[in-house]
Amino acid sequence: MAFVYRTRIWFDELDLLGVLHHSRYIYHLERAQKALFVQTMGIDSLDPLVAPDIYAMVRDVDIHYAIPVRNECDIQIVLRVDKVRAAGLTVAFEFRSADGLILHCHGKRTICRMDASTHRPAEWSPEFRRRYEKLLQKK
Repeated sequence: MAFVYRTRIWFDELDLLGVLHHSRYIYHLERAQKALFVQTMGIDSLDPLVAPDIYAMVRDVDIHYAIPVRNECDIQIVLRVDKVRAAGLTVAFEFRSADGLILHCHGKRTICRMDASTHRPAEWSPEFRRRYEKLLQKK
């Protein structure tokens, strides 16, 4: 199952060539990931006391750039849950044009759930695992 996040690229995110700066992809990806969490878990909070599963660290981001995003425009970020592990979550992503026809970049992002008091890896809540496992993409 894919989650689609729509966003806008603004002029101040572009380099002198009118191309979206490579670092800004991560910025938009993080917003899309939070939107997926809010939709999946029904909680819009960054407070680990309210939403313990939001307390996570990025372990790895693998990104492959294809066709640059040029100028101000709307794009969509397509997210697909790839793996759910005891304390890890890997989500595949694609940055696409607003109509979905152009693939700008793709990759995977893995996070590790952390305990807010010990700052060590901790297992996802059973509810998190149940909801995210429902979203696993078919292989």
